Amino acid sequence: MVGLRNDLGLYDRHADAWWDAGGSFAGTLHGVNRLRLAHLREELGSDLRGLVAVDLGCGGGLLAEPMAAMGATVVGIDRSAASITVAREHGAGLAGLRYEVGDACDPGMPDGCADLVTCADLLEHVDGWPRVLDAASRLLRPGGRMYVSTLNRTVASRMLAVHLAETLRLVPPGTHDPDRFIRPQELAAAAATAGLRLDRLLGQRLRLIATIRSWAVRLAPGPSTAIGYGAWLVNGSR
Repeated sequence: MVGLRNDLGLYDRHADAWWDAGGSFAGTLHGVNRLRLAHLREELGSDLRGLVAVDLGCGGGLLAEPMAAMGATVVGIDRSAASITVAREHGAGLAGLRYEVGDACDPGMPDGCADLVTCADLLEHVDGWPRVLDAASRLLRPGGRMYVSTLNRTVASRMLAVHLAETLRLVPPGTHDPDRFIRPQELAAAAATAGLRLDRLLGQRLRLIATIRSWAVRLAPGPSTAIGYGAWLVNGSR
């Protein structure tokens, strides 16, 4: 019998564990976040002073806080009030960092206010996920960029990212519903409708030995998008 899928209550129930990099809830999140940060540094550099970023679905701030530490002005938005509370506490005192409880589909921020919108491990959890791309398009200035990280809807992702990862407790059971995963061509089509152009896809590979040693998923850049992938989108295709 298949248990609960796409259990969004996880992020409230385990909010206090967001910054426990060795824990069963957030260990894999910290592991994959290293690749997300590497993607950002590769594209934008390590000095983000002068850049305004909005992190949609920020959770406990794993991506927003490092961006602010690199000098960006960052607003993190998440529907989980418990996660936002933890993010605020952990990032307290860091200049240029603000968190708000809100809806990624309707962030309630001015049009054209951001140079960068990040959306890591969110779209596959959102009903009507193309609305998040619409919101990002409105937030971005002309030529602004959006970074997306999500999971591909393939047999491999269903078996590895869901069934195996949850059975081995590399991620909490119920984290994902594989039927909600997003193929790159679906992302590109929805982005174009929202006024965003797919600039490039970023593949990844599993660091197997590091994953076994830490008992949390560790990723590295790779050629394949068969399980998960990143994407850079550019505003201004309309």
